[in-house]
Amino acid sequence: MSKKLLLAKAHVPGIRTYEVYRHEGGYTSVEKALKMTTDEVVEEVKKSGLRGRGGAGFPTGMKWSFIAKPEGVPRHLVVNADESEPGTFKDRYLMEFIPHLLIEGMIVSSYALGSNVSYIYIRGEYAWITNILEQAIDEAKANGWLGKNIQGSGFDCEIYVQRGGGAYICGEETALIESLEGKRGNPRIKPPFPAVKGVWERPTVVNNVESIAAVVPIINEGGEEYAKIGIGRSTGTKLISACGNINKPGIYEIDMTISVEEFIYSDEYCGGIANGKKLKACIPGGSSVPILPANLLLTTAKGEKRLMNYESLSDGGFATGSMMGSGGFIVLDEDQCIVRNTYTLARFYRHESCGQCSPCREGTGWMEKILQKIETGKGEMSDIDLLWDIQRKIEGNTICPLGDAAAWPVAAAIRHFRDEFEWHVNNPTLCLTENYGLRHYADKIHVPV
Repeated sequence: MSKKLLLAKAHVPGIRTYEVYRHEGGYTSVEKALKMTTDEVVEEVKKSGLRGRGGAGFPTGMKWSFIAKPEGVPRHLVVNADESEPGTFKDRYLMEFIPHLLIEGMIVSSYALGSNVSYIYIRGEYAWITNILEQAIDEAKANGWLGKNIQGSGFDCEIYVQRGGGAYICGEETALIESLEGKRGNPRIKPPFPAVKGVWERPTVVNNVESIAAVVPIINEGGEEYAKIGIGRSTGTKLISACGNINKPGIYEIDMTISVEEFIYSDEYCGGIANGKKLKACIPGGSSVPILPANLLLTTAKGEKRLMNYESLSDGGFATGSMMGSGGFIVLDEDQCIVRNTYTLARFYRHESCGQCSPCREGTGWMEKILQKIETGKGEMSDIDLLWDIQRKIEGNTICPLGDAAAWPVAAAIRHFRDEFEWHVNNPTLCLTENYGLRHYADKIHVPV
């Protein structure tokens, strides 16, 4: 069984309240950190090898070290709680059931970064969680963990919660900053990066909820001990939001040494494919990462078992691999239509495009229309090549990664399931009434031994 660092106390009755959280060892990392220098805290995070848990996987300690420190200019920590990636719901769980873990991580992180005013930018639809977080902040402040001269350390820190307006684009850090400042959430052109000019043109670090929560066990146990968990550059534990056609959807904390096959089929995790069906494909890191058919999902390009970590999931590049991403693990069984699912994702990204860049603004709408045409039995073979050409011209040609996020699902669907698209074109009547299942795709369906 994987070691639990973030969810170890998740089911303790009353853990949402300060009294119970403190009784279970809460805020000890703050006590420890305040006796260290800020550089020592940053060094522990570097030693841990913690990578950003929001999707990019950039080393957190290195990101912290980039923050500019001009004399007399305030610095800020902003927690990205705008969890809008389809298939991802781990941060919601942390904030809803263990809010003080995030607050504790923010205090330590704010101290390390020299941020006296920090923010949680939360997805607008998470209205009830906003209330939970604000209550936790009030409790922490009432007990001397926030405000002036925290625990007599001389360090001041305030935390504020800001609700977003319900825009997926605000998960991108510069769009988030624009929205936090009260403007439309359009991504900024970089450079300058937020570490130099972020909120109100002040040095800013933006980190994901899970990343900041992970700072607590890192300080409590030490960066080197944290780094012993996992494998290679995939250190520590990772929260996975598992959903789709599985027997046990939910949030799982893994140590990134287990195989994808074990994660899907073991009773400890997903418990196998629902209703006795067979595995067809999976989107392993949230809707924006490339889909993988079962044969590539379970085995790397090197013929090894694929593991649930950053390196293994990306082995071979997009030709044979995908990405860990945000950990949104979406499983599709043999009856799922890849064309229909890709069309659904294309609709989402077209709707969420801010429209600032013409490749994304025009390209996402164009892809949606072509996929609708194919899915409704009106497609032509040339449409498949046209889709491929459009996604290729979107990827890498936009200010922010939303264009890539829209292009990758389409590219991977065509790359791995082109014959399914062709089947839709050749069977315009059947594709409206019949699932494209096992009988059409036996070579890429996985039957567990």
